[in-house]
Amino acid sequence: MKAPRSNIMRKILLTIDQYPSSIYDIQYSISDIADPGRTRLPKLLKAMEDDQLVISALQPGPLGPYRRMYELGPRAQEYLNESLRDAIETILHFYFAYRRENTGALHKLGNEPERTQPSGCILFAAYPNMTVEDLHTIREVLASYSGISIAIVGSDDILSKTGIEYLHLGEDIHSVNMENRAITEIRLRGIPSLDELQPTICGCKRLLERNGILRITVPFVFFNESKSLKLDNFIRKTAIELFPELGVVEGNILQDLLEENFSQSGAYETALGHVVFWGIKT
Repeated sequence: MKAPRSNIMRKILLTIDQYPSSIYDIQYSISDIADPGRTRLPKLLKAMEDDQLVISALQPGPLGPYRRMYELGPRAQEYLNESLRDAIETILHFYFAYRRENTGALHKLGNEPERTQPSGCILFAAYPNMTVEDLHTIREVLASYSGISIAIVGSDDILSKTGIEYLHLGEDIHSVNMENRAITEIRLRGIPSLDELQPTICGCKRLLERNGILRITVPFVFFNESKSLKLDNFIRKTAIELFPELGVVEGNILQDLLEENFSQSGAYETALGHVVFWGIKT
């Protein structure tokens, strides 16, 4: 069975990242995942060179004859970053499945704040965009409470064909106009990039009415940042800094920002191990 083209390309890039390599070196290095044959590999390398993933040049060989040597091209790191993101996302998928089979508290957190039945408008936003999970949450809220309205920021593609009534208040929290709006609750799933996190929380506080609550639900949370060079810390740091859309969050950072902006704040854990951070505007 032939390996997918993308797997072979990734293995080639990982090989030549360590050492500039000839086509024969590459063929030997990828023999464990594919047998590209004598015609397939040159065509693949030519296509990768056209896409700026590799560059090549003739260089003298160790025994005299010139050989074409391949090195990383200008777009190689971008391609490898995308591969790394996909790999971490796959790990998180299987970790979440494992965690659902082994229920129990992961963190020593507080309890959900006691609240009266919400009224007015509940605003939803998700990072990087809304998914079926958000649609399920919105339907649960509508089934649980009466006399509320739903608003969203960001793309409304997933809601536009559902028949659910909602207000579309703009593309991000910063652009929402507060006139004639009574937003009693804001629910965020995931967080934006770290440089946008503080402005987003400040924007949420601005939009909430008095005694309104902000809830931020994140699937993967770490507390007490570790700087040791272990593999799990590498995955953690890489996901948080490079791929915030995967939902891995440093809990201490989020807690500190909520404490700075809200007089009441805290966090609690859901049955599935998600952590909900909250802040109440007083």
